[in-house]
Amino acid sequence: MSKAALTDQMDLLDQDLRQLEWVPLEFRYRFRCDDSDCTGHDMALRDWEAGESYRKYLRQYGQQGVEEKLRERWFTRMFAPDHVVHCFVGNLAKRPRTFMLLGLFYPRRGTIENYQEELFSL
Repeated sequence: MSKAALTDQMDLLDQDLRQLEWVPLEFRYRFRCDDSDCTGHDMALRDWEAGESYRKYLRQYGQQGVEEKLRERWFTRMFAPDHVVHCFVGNLAKRPRTFMLLGLFYPRRGTIENYQEELFSL
């Protein structure tokens, strides 16, 4: 690469970036895992897709309809009887025993062989 081409490259630190929109809602799930000693979990979802769903639905349905659409998308549709939900969790080095819910995987029943029968006890 020539010196002229190097000087034409954008500066990684000097970009005109849009400020992120704040998502005022917290997505939380309460569930029990497959461990017989489990007393239950209550975790906030830290999934980028959930925040983007909020922004999209706010634009499409306004403040009055956004929560209903989010509940339909992030609970009713995912946790339907024909789906099996798996949680992706992770932690931080500073808090190795504290886990966060990072994402959800919800294939149709029959797509995978091993799954927990119930995630939520309603």
